[in-house]
Amino acid sequence: MLYTVINLLAQIYCNGPILQTVQDSHMFPDSKHFVDMSLKYDPITTLRHFDELGDRTSDMIILREFVTSHFNPPGSELVEWFPPDWVDFPSNFLNIHDYHHRRWALHLHRIWKDLCRKVRDDVKHRQDHYSLLYVPHPFIIPGGRFLEFYYWDTFWILKGLLFSEMYETARGVIKNLGYMVDNHGFVPNGGRVYYLTRSQPPLLTPMVYEYYMSTGDLDFVMEILPTLDKEYEFWIKNRQEWFKDKDGVKQFPYYQYKAKLKVPRPESYREDSELAEHLQTEAEKIQMWSEIASAAETGWDFSTRWFSQNGDTMHRMDSIRTWSIIPADLNAFMCANARILASLYEIAGDFKKVKVFEQRYTWAKREMRELHWNETDGIWYDYDIELKTHSNQYYVSNAVPLYAKCYDDDDDIPHRVHDYLERQGLLKYTKGLPTSLAMSSTQQWDKENAWPPMIHMVIEGFRTTGDIKLMKVAEKMATSWLTGTYQSFIRTHAMFEKYNVTPHTEETSGGGGGEYEVQTGFGWTNGVILDLLDKYGDQFASSSTASKFSFSLSNITFVVFILYIFS
Repeated sequence: MLYTVINLLAQIYCNGPILQTVQDSHMFPDSKHFVDMSLKYDPITTLRHFDELGDRTSDMIILREFVTSHFNPPGSELVEWFPPDWVDFPSNFLNIHDYHHRRWALHLHRIWKDLCRKVRDDVKHRQDHYSLLYVPHPFIIPGGRFLEFYYWDTFWILKGLLFSEMYETARGVIKNLGYMVDNHGFVPNGGRVYYLTRSQPPLLTPMVYEYYMSTGDLDFVMEILPTLDKEYEFWIKNRQEWFKDKDGVKQFPYYQYKAKLKVPRPESYREDSELAEHLQTEAEKIQMWSEIASAAETGWDFSTRWFSQNGDTMHRMDSIRTWSIIPADLNAFMCANARILASLYEIAGDFKKVKVFEQRYTWAKREMRELHWNETDGIWYDYDIELKTHSNQYYVSNAVPLYAKCYDDDDDIPHRVHDYLERQGLLKYTKGLPTSLAMSSTQQWDKENAWPPMIHMVIEGFRTTGDIKLMKVAEKMATSWLTGTYQSFIRTHAMFEKYNVTPHTEETSGGGGGEYEVQTGFGWTNGVILDLLDKYGDQFASSSTASKFSFSLSNITFVVFILYIFS
């Protein structure tokens, strides 16, 4: 039944004459606007009414009247939801010693209420009227133009929810992703029918692990464990290849982002259509659209990381070649998933499964060592399967395997990773690590933009080594990031999805580039800040912009505030 409904919806939102005509008309400035509108009639009736218009759809007035009479505005399928586990002052916030930063954290904590949504029951009963995919539990939207859940955003949102002690909401957002796996076979990029062609970085298993470490809720872990296994199988069946030796003998598996799409992405329809205009054959266009969809699956849409690195087309979007890249971070995530699943199955007492995932973990570490690790540079690189070489370019993702712990404990790798960042001059960026050094790029996952999830993973990678020197490096990175984003918040009263960390300006500001304007809100940014305040809140007072007098006075104010809310 669900499969039939999805196929019908695809004719409206994913491909077909209505989508093409409306998007080509430039009726809405943002391509995403139209595909987020729900239907007033069922898909078959809508298609029939459109077909009856014939050539009259070329008239903008008639086309606009059709859209107005057959579609509802975006967001009408969601209701704002007050999470019942939200409280005014979570006890964890006492760990934030500086008053100004505590007030900041409490403001971010309040934003969870603004970003919390629940899907209307009508979506469950009439899924064929909505591009939004039904999920049973309330969730946190990222903010801005993004009105649905997104897969990898949810990991850092979850981290923030856990610090906010919103355990019921946190469990619910995990269950929603599990619902996707159980009903669609995997977690899509986001909660829309047009995202069912691709996933995003596989972080569901680490989410469950983080939830378990915060709550000790073993019953829930055991309940969702088969779903985690099922998601892992999706990546094996759909994104796995085998590395073979010169005799063709399989050595170890590796993973790639490899979505397949025969049309432009519906939410970026015009942009993808225009990019493929110069191509001569339909096969060439399909390949480009698949490369683009695969880059979107990475979460890094877009970056020179997926483009040609040399020649006349260097760093140009029309040279996109995602299928040729074996990403270091994706394989690190799969490595971490294997390690976590082996541990969870050991707790469950399923030692047959333990053996399976221990073997997967062993293969993954070998893959990271043989395909990605560059002994000369002391860092992991993406591997170009077509050119059979490392990318040899700095991207912040190079350091993600450190966070995933995908190396042997006796290796000196963490120090070598630090030395690499230092040699590249990246530790001189006092406001945060840039995503790349491709300064000529206009893409948002490049140059001076710094993205909270990547900053968080690098910090955590160093912090969790247990090495005193590297833990100090992590602390410095964390306090610098907190200081810059706090100052930006004070100046703008907003939190951004990404930040500009160019060293040529004194202030941290919202980032730029890409297919849309920088968005505020913002789910994963707030989650990263709250998690870093959890880790460093007791050490952050020394870097406060407030004076010692202000700090002392604010502590008195805080005591009064506590007495007030608990009176």
